[in-house]
Amino acid sequence: MARALQTALAATCALTLCACGGSPNGPAPQPTPTPPATPTNTWSIAGQVVATGSQQRVAGATITPGWSLAAVNADEQGTFGLGDRTNPPAMPAPATISQPGFISHDVWLAWQAGARANVTLEIIRDALPFSLEFYQQFVRDMYDHPSGPPSFLRRWEMAPSFYVRTVDQNGRPVEPEVLAVTLDALRRAVPAYTADRYAAAAIETGTDVRPTTIGWINLDFRRESNSRICGQSFVGANPGTITLFEDICSCGSIKVPGSVTMHEVGHALGFFHVSDKNSLMYPFDSGFCRAGALSAAESFHAAIAYSRPRQNTDPDKDPSSFRSLGARADGPLVER
Repeated sequence: MARALQTALAATCALTLCACGGSPNGPAPQPTPTPPATPTNTWSIAGQVVATGSQQRVAGATITPGWSLAAVNADEQGTFGLGDRTNPPAMPAPATISQPGFISHDVWLAWQAGARANVTLEIIRDALPFSLEFYQQFVRDMYDHPSGPPSFLRRWEMAPSFYVRTVDQNGRPVEPEVLAVTLDALRRAVPAYTADRYAAAAIETGTDVRPTTIGWINLDFRRESNSRICGQSFVGANPGTITLFEDICSCGSIKVPGSVTMHEVGHALGFFHVSDKNSLMYPFDSGFCRAGALSAAESFHAAIAYSRPRQNTDPDKDPSSFRSLGARADGPLVER
């Protein structure tokens, strides 16, 4: 009897052991699976979106690539990151920066294999002191030609030098006091119109007729009693030419006011007429023989213009290369 019970217990234990896998040491360990490799970007760009002029960071601005890559938003500090495992289709690559309350900015991003950091993208806040109407007159020639097409930005991309011919078209010497006022206006005009980006690289005087040369603006005086204009200039042309007419907008010994010279330098550096009577680029001289100074509006909008590359188009589109992109041809425009 005792033997039969022991045999039954033994059989039970055998069944139990078989049900548990047949090993008194527990389950066999399983191999740990290898996680898949994390894909890495072949290129990336990181930086900040800021407001042109104030340089304040723009929270939430959207950067939309001009190809199949998805748009990204800057964070609350204006910081953004852009990258992909697939290279962009072009170098540089197009992108648009946008945000409600701002002028969208079409830019071209220079990318490279690996990472780029500290890239600053700018966007213009569409609020005072910025005025799109004033900017389009001042920079796009929409005062004299309101039906368009808008001009592209014609700003200089180097510090200009000036050659002032000290005799008129007949060889008659220009009065010393006229030369003094003119030279002073040239020195003040360049940093004023370029937001201190440039100063006159050189100012030379002489009696010879000097041929036009890249980097130089030639200034000539003329005496013509039947003239009805104070001066004229080629807008944004490099090399450039300015002509000043004596005794047309004069008062006393000030035969060419500093404001007239400043006005013509404004044209030479890429700016057009505006409707604001308090601005130097208003097309009519006040007759007060002012020394000349930019209005607050001119100073603010000139700084924006000189933060953009030449041939930037309306409303704020940077060129991938120096071509007109369908805007007015890059020929000289004479402004008075």
